[in-house]
Amino acid sequence: MVITDRAISDIVGWTVLECYGVVGMASPSLRSGVASLLSRDRLHQGIKVEQGPDRLGIKLYIIVEYGLNVAEVAGNVRSQVAYNVEKMTGRPITALHIYVQGVRVGE
Repeated sequence: MVITDRAISDIVGWTVLECYGVVGMASPSLRSGVASLLSRDRLHQGIKVEQGPDRLGIKLYIIVEYGLNVAEVAGNVRSQVAYNVEKMTGRPITALHIYVQGVRVGE
């Protein structure tokens, strides 16, 4: 069975947005040191999927709500993404990197 990078990105994107403490996804490239918040229809730009025959790697670029423990938020994102991707695709994630691109006041 072949699962596209886009399908995995969909699973990851919606999972991340449901995680407590995540304000949104960010672009992997910082412009002038400022992380830009991506709209819901551009979530895929904040997610990089790398697949191989026996590996599945994911890089996430997120913005965290101000005042929260960044390590706890990232840990929660890590566990939720790993659980949902494995549950829906049947493939375990071999590498999951989370890059916090900024901190914003929540809405």
